[in-house]
Amino acid sequence: MTTKNTTAIILKVSDLGESDKIVTFFSEQAGKIAGIAKGAKRSKKRFSNKLEIFSLLDVFYVDRGRSGLVRIAEAELLTPFMSLRENYERYVSAALACELIHYWFRDNDADKNIFYLLLWVLQSIDKGTHPQLAQIFFQVKLYTLLGYRLNLSDCIKCEKSEQSGMRSVFHPGRHGLLCTKCSPGSAARGMVPLSLNTIKLLQHAQKLPMEKLGRLRFSDASIREALQLFKVYGEYLLQREIAAWNFLQ
Repeated sequence: MTTKNTTAIILKVSDLGESDKIVTFFSEQAGKIAGIAKGAKRSKKRFSNKLEIFSLLDVFYVDRGRSGLVRIAEAELLTPFMSLRENYERYVSAALACELIHYWFRDNDADKNIFYLLLWVLQSIDKGTHPQLAQIFFQVKLYTLLGYRLNLSDCIKCEKSEQSGMRSVFHPGRHGLLCTKCSPGSAARGMVPLSLNTIKLLQHAQKLPMEKLGRLRFSDASIREALQLFKVYGEYLLQREIAAWNFLQ
């Protein structure tokens, strides 16, 4: 039995009985961890207003060295991200980011780059970046870090670049684009139509560092296309529905 501490972002909170809470958090040092906070619903000192979704904490927990729940002993609130829980659009975008991290990672599978990417997107939304744009930037970087970088340069079949200005389609199973000549038709199941403008913007987003992504200007049409692309791609890779998508769009 070991007492540990880590900096973490809360992904999910649920009630357990009359006084306890189950808290799932993603930590810098230890990855995803689920723990029980005994008496959290009644606590006026240790946990009061701390164990809320999106909050950034220093968490102290007891690891019994077995699989299952750790015991959360104490938490120090670093950043509450209150605005993410007070505004609907911000809440949904932040919830989508947390839900994706929850499903992509197994317990105790740490990745500092992903942790700081999640922290970055929560900070960006909190500071006023349009929630849908922040989500596009987050997912561009997320899938690159996960090893599923989107191929947005050449057609995955004929290997030619699309220069005509006509729409291409994204093939989630092959992680890339099919040009107008090689695509099986706009109604093909699972394919996502993309304009050349949207493709170019996403290419720039892949290359730019996170602190410069705010320079990109997406039209409403490009935002819709990019969000649909990431919804289809993410659910294809995870082979499951991501609930927060139903509220973001």
